[in-house]
Amino acid sequence: MAPFVVHSASPIVGLVRTRAGNLSSPPSSGTKPSDEEVRYALLSVYYATLGQRFSISGAPSVLLPAEATSETLAGALETLSRDSQGALNEGLWLIVRNTPLRRSSRGRSPYPPEVEPYFSKGRQVELDELRREYRSGTNLFAAALVACRDQDWPQFQAILEVLTRDEVTDRMGFASVTELMFGQPPRQYLASMVGAVNRGSGEQQWKRASKQIARLEDEVGLSIYDFVEDLASAVAFQKFVVETDDADGDHPLTVFPVSSRIFQDTDELWTSATVTTLAKGDFETFCRVTEPSLWSRSSDVITKSSYVEDPFSLVPAPPSTAPLDNGEDRLLYEEAAISWGRDQSRQSVFRNVLNVARSVRAGPADAESSIDIVFSLCRSVSSDVLWDRRSGGIMMNQGFMKVRPMGGDTWRITSRKVLRFSDRTPYAGASGGVDFGQLLNYLAPAALSWWVETETYSLGDKPGGPPPSTSENGSEHGQRLHS
Repeated sequence: MAPFVVHSASPIVGLVRTRAGNLSSPPSSGTKPSDEEVRYALLSVYYATLGQRFSISGAPSVLLPAEATSETLAGALETLSRDSQGALNEGLWLIVRNTPLRRSSRGRSPYPPEVEPYFSKGRQVELDELRREYRSGTNLFAAALVACRDQDWPQFQAILEVLTRDEVTDRMGFASVTELMFGQPPRQYLASMVGAVNRGSGEQQWKRASKQIARLEDEVGLSIYDFVEDLASAVAFQKFVVETDDADGDHPLTVFPVSSRIFQDTDELWTSATVTTLAKGDFETFCRVTEPSLWSRSSDVITKSSYVEDPFSLVPAPPSTAPLDNGEDRLLYEEAAISWGRDQSRQSVFRNVLNVARSVRAGPADAESSIDIVFSLCRSVSSDVLWDRRSGGIMMNQGFMKVRPMGGDTWRITSRKVLRFSDRTPYAGASGGVDFGQLLNYLAPAALSWWVETETYSLGDKPGGPPPSTSENGSEHGQRLHS
């Protein structure tokens, strides 16, 4: 999916998915798909491409109702190819990200055959060569970060010395990644990371850098080695697919998808998704696009979001002259829509009130600035799942978003959401049979990863302009609640 370019000329940042460069679309009817069709197609691609970053404890065995089966991968990609907002790139990136980079035997492509209408086998070979080129040197770069994390100064210095050798730097394709993302070759970036963590010096700088790397691993949910390789693959895909044209924006924000980690506990049926991107832009832009009341403008899943005064009356909160960025708790009403099919009868909608707190630290330098958002479920108002409508619907909905400086104008955005749907038929489900009650939890790995990724990758996706009227939304919410 990417990269995306956010143009910040208007008060509300809007995101423009860039035009495809090396992709070709097969003949189609040319009819633009509906929002429901795009949601269903994207969910189907996520369902088919969970891949290496999905882990599970236990092994549930159920048959899903026919109403909730996913679309074929070929059909989903064809639908996305007719979307004018670049959803096809998103679907293809999911496939590329979850296809192991290995030498195929006997000329067989590691990619599923469904991608051939969009890039041929010859182009697939070119893509893999580019992925290998950009991964060259990632192990050395990651080893330096690990040495810093473990406060092994002699090893860190030895790796920096190796990076001065021409026979190493000439073959280090990862240098193209650090040049693009951080504006520096690998050695200079590593050296400046230790010396520019804060305005202190010596041992204090070293220890702070060590903590930052350890915190990155903990928040991202991946090892440094896996994270660096994912970054190389993301930049290679960007280079292969997208022609970036941001000439019509004064202060663009470019978002590069990097990694996704999904975990499901099948004993309690909760699912966690952690998504990380690197983005280039100024801190003020990040402050605007991470405002929780604007989440509906940066998500294909959240369709409404606004502050309310009370979780039961859902009376809209009075508009504030400025966002509350001091960590104070606020109540956020949101509606999330998931599509299990193309028609209206196969849609799901969840209406929730979240406790949300955002803390913004604007330091004298970007290296000392950060944004933290934490949220948890206050009340599950109501939900519609296929034909079933009732109060509640979600038992757990919590997580965070963190924005951290990475050097230069590059920032790391890590989002995590933990979700558990309620059992809609607690006395009817049976292991090995059709369990409609736990349908959402069984499909949660695909649905939740899509939910979090679309929020993170598409910051500011909706057109600019003033926020939607909360009074109209608030009264509508109240009517739904009492109907």
